[in-house]
Order: sequence, then C-alpha cells, then structure tokens
Amino acid sequence: MAKLSRGGKVRVEYEAQTHCDVEHPWKYARQRAIVGSAMTEQPADFVASPTADADITADVAVIGGGIAGLTMTLALARAGFRTVCVDPQPPEPEVAHTLDGRTTALLMPSVRALETLGVWARVVAESEGLWRMRIVDDSAGFDETPHTADFDSARLDGGPFGYNVPNPTLRRALLAEIGELDAVQHIAPHKLDQIDYGRDGARARLDDGRIVHARLAVGADGKGSPCREAAGIRARRWGYGQTAMAFSIAHSRPHRGTSTEFHRPNGPFVLVPLPGNRSSVVWVERDAGAKHFLAMDDAAFRRAVERRTRRILGEVTAVGPRFSYPVGSLLADRYAGRRLALVGESAHALPPIGAQGLNLGIADVATLIEVLVAAERAGEDIGDPEVTRRYERRRRPDVVARAFAVDTLNRTVQSKVPPIGFLRRRALGVIDRVSPLKARLMRQGMLPVGPLPRLMDGIAPWAP
Repeated sequence: MAKLSRGGKVRVEYEAQTHCDVEHPWKYARQRAIVGSAMTEQPADFVASPTADADITADVAVIGGGIAGLTMTLALARAGFRTVCVDPQPPEPEVAHTLDGRTTALLMPSVRALETLGVWARVVAESEGLWRMRIVDDSAGFDETPHTADFDSARLDGGPFGYNVPNPTLRRALLAEIGELDAVQHIAPHKLDQIDYGRDGARARLDDGRIVHARLAVGADGKGSPCREAAGIRARRWGYGQTAMAFSIAHSRPHRGTSTEFHRPNGPFVLVPLPGNRSSVVWVERDAGAKHFLAMDDAAFRRAVERRTRRILGEVTAVGPRFSYPVGSLLADRYAGRRLALVGESAHALPPIGAQGLNLGIADVATLIEVLVAAERAGEDIGDPEVTRRYERRRRPDVVARAFAVDTLNRTVQSKVPPIGFLRRRALGVIDRVSPLKARLMRQGMLPVGPLPRLMDGIAPWAP
C-alpha cells in the first residue's frame, strides 16, 4: 500500500518487503524493463487489493471506462504496464448490453489495432463488413433526385473499409480480455473525486475514498473530463443546434454491405449495415425537430424513418430503442501535461459524420502506447511532460485536420445559400467521376495524418 508521508515522499509497502521511503516512488517500478514482448515479473501484490481502505499503486491510472478508455487499459496491460482503470459504468457484461444502443463503424486501421490486442475475434460474429460507402446530397428534398457519390472498397486492397460493431458488444469483449490479465485492476462502478498532478506522480482520489498513485494518468473521461479540468487545460466547445438520434432498424431488402450517408439541411441521416437485414441509424435533426420525432409513437416514428431512407432498403419493418444526444464539437487546447495524457472525447469530439469519432480515439490509444513503450525502453519517466508532449505533437495535426473537415461539411450542408449548395453538389459529382481523386479521398479518410501507429498496422509496439 502506498501512502503520502511528510516531506512529499511516498511510503510504499509490499508483503515481500517491510517498507521503504523513496524520493521517487516509481524507482522500484522502473526496475521493470521492456524486454522482448513483455516486462519482467513484479510481485503479485504490486497493485493493492481493491478494499475500500487500501491505496492502490500502479504505473498508469486510466480514468474512464468507455470504449477508448478500455482499449487504452488493454493496450497498457499488453505492454506490461501495471494499470488501474476507474470506470463509472457497471462492470457486468449483461448490464453493459443495456447501456448504449449505438454502434461504431470501425475503419480497418482500428480493426487491425483490435486484432493485435486480441479483441477482434470476440466481436467479429456480431459485426458487419462495410464494403461500399455512398454519400447522398439530399438537400434538395424528397421530391428531387439526389446527387450521389459511391465508394467501393474493392479499389483499396480488396476491402472492406471496416466493420460496424455494436458498442455493447465491443465493451463486453474489452472487459473479457481485461478480466484475463493480472496486470489490470478494473474498478467499477466508481468515479473520480479528485486528481492532482505532482512532480513525482499523479494522485487520484475515488468516490469511495481510495487513493490511486500512478506515474501517469490517462484521461478518458469524456467531454466534461475532470482530468482535463484539474490540469487547467481549456477546451473549446461549439454546438450546431442539433440532436442525434441513434437506433437500429430491420428492413425488407438486403443492404449488401453498403453504408449510406444522406446529407440533409437539418443534419446527416446515416445507415450503417448490421448482420442480416438490419442496419444501425444515426439521424441528426435540429433540436426542436428531434424533440418532435422522439415524442412520436413507434408506428409514426417507423414511417418517418422509412421516408428518410428513400426506401433504398425497402420497407422498414421494425425500429429498436431510441437514444439521443446533443451534437457538438470539442477541441482541447492541449492533449497532454505533467503526468497526464488525454485520449478520446476528453481531447476531441466531433459530429457523427464520416466515421471519425471512435476511430480518432483508437488512433490516440495506438499513438500513446507507442510513445510510452519507447520512453520506458529508453529509461525515461513516462509521466514527464516531454514524453507526453511527444504524444500530443503526433496526434494534434490529425485531429485538427479532421475536425476542420467535419465542421466545414456540417455547416455547408446546413447552409441555405444557393451558391454553396450548387458548389457542394458539383464537387460531389466531380468526386464520383474522377477515379484517382476518389481513391485518394478513400485512403485519406481511413488513415491518420502523419505516420500510421504500429498498432493500427497490426504490429504490437511492445514486440521485440
């Protein structure tokens, strides 16, 4: 058990040793070295047992148990870092299934990362390949023939672009993998009460009074991120007056692995394939319109959905439970600081356009684990600001570029200025006709700006 002592030191106790006072409590932990594919063994009690009155010592504390946070936790454990994940959501897989009705379109670099982490085999049976993507400019209304652009993954190394995965399925798979690893302590359902970033480590107090000591804290705690706030990192936020409705549908015609994104003045309407004659839907409307649609009975809502699909999937025969959330963007001024790195929506959040959200979060995870493994091998302090800034320098250009592109697209689609609509439709037509341009856009949409992290290329960064 690790306790703060006078003079800013930390008292670290192990069953194998009586106790020792050290100026840097992580000196003992640093005796581990990444050798080959894993770190050397630590005493079994290195992470304290999860009793209410026990302090916990680890290499990294991941604050947040969403998909990005759990993926970060698993990557750290695979790399040999002793990791604590503080998760506000219930840990039971059965309960997790009811938490979220959304799905995630994972592009192939993200799929390769999950394969390398050992997760993909657990989710592939409930996932559906995205073989074709269609963009439809539906701004002229239901009575007009829309402008379209079709993208075929066969032009890119045989495809697919990626897979659509139900979020509860992915969460259950991550929890299952994490549960098999001794290097992880998953604390759930518990929340962060307070966190401080000191010269020698991060100190997090949980809602049950326990204290977690770590060399590095990873903030994966969402748009409101207490980790980010405690570090004094500002985040710029802006909204669009829109609400997203997420649900699944059953339909009479096969989707044939085609994801369709309707661009409409009130917001995108996105159909993403699921196994069988089912698709997940993200329907974005102005706030007032979304409130109206969410208040409809099931039959009226089903008819409204079918109308917006333009019946490309035939009859909509059933609609699942509806979930809704406000649409907005967030960009943190910094993604890192002393003893802190931010991943996922604690660093950035975008509207549901172009399958960017969680794919950006997995790119964060893949980049950060690569930076941390390299620093540990070099004998550096993984919580040192210079180390965490390396992560920020690699990720920020990609995130800013995609945030600008998504924001611009969302605003131009909503614009009622005739010249903007004309130019948008002409651009879509050019993209559809010019094959080299289309292929380049497909590749840029799938790959991050800058070097591809090794994990997203199917290579474990902790391997020899």
